[in-house]
Amino acid sequence: MPNRVRTKKPIRFRNRGDSPLSPATTGKRELLLELAQELQEMNIESMEGLGLSRKEQMVTYRRASRRVGSKTRPSTRLMDRISGIADLLSSWRRDPRYVQPDGSPRVLPIKGKGASLETLARKFVPEMPVTEVLTAITRHGEATAYRGDKVALVGGSVLLTPKTAEMALALLVNRIRRVSKTLLHNMSLPEGSKGHGRFERHVFGVLSEREFNEYARVMRTQLQDLCDRAESGLELAADKKGRKRKACGIGIFVFRDD
Repeated sequence: MPNRVRTKKPIRFRNRGDSPLSPATTGKRELLLELAQELQEMNIESMEGLGLSRKEQMVTYRRASRRVGSKTRPSTRLMDRISGIADLLSSWRRDPRYVQPDGSPRVLPIKGKGASLETLARKFVPEMPVTEVLTAITRHGEATAYRGDKVALVGGSVLLTPKTAEMALALLVNRIRRVSKTLLHNMSLPEGSKGHGRFERHVFGVLSEREFNEYARVMRTQLQDLCDRAESGLELAADKKGRKRKACGIGIFVFRDD
């Protein structure tokens, strides 16, 4: 017998009828289809930008139509490694065992027991050899090798992701999934339910090229400070110890419509 694809029920949008900010009932279905088409067009353009041909995209579309609802997520394998390294750097800055009395991160031996890079790697990315971890944090993070057998964290815990098509697509999938779940959650609440949804907001205006570059530069520092403060209220993934907790947090980005 063919496998049956289990589909989720659509979100039930609980509002009070037509709004001046949305079309009349008679035009809603057609507009919904047009918006769905725009989403598909955006997806096609994104895939082409990452090097996937239309033919290859059709192959993935047919595969996806047979796998809707599947728990297999290739993006998770990539993101788990990235998030594990990021958590390693955060722990290095936050865990009392890895910081000096003045609060700065200690210079760590690469290998060995106790407070070492090897110990951190075993906790956060146990599948990665410590040599690979060292390469990752010195190439993509703000760490540097020190005296041959030690490593120092000379900046923040920001981790730059590798610039490959696979990583870009994994990030895109991951972030679209998260923002879509937030939007759908908020839209499923009764109209007028203030203060009960998950915070999601865009602020926008118009700037010249020069003004935008300056705006992006100024906001970088402010948003990094906000991320640091937001991160301090979260537990690292490796610290959940089997408890029923789920990944959560915030996502921030500067955008410009071209």
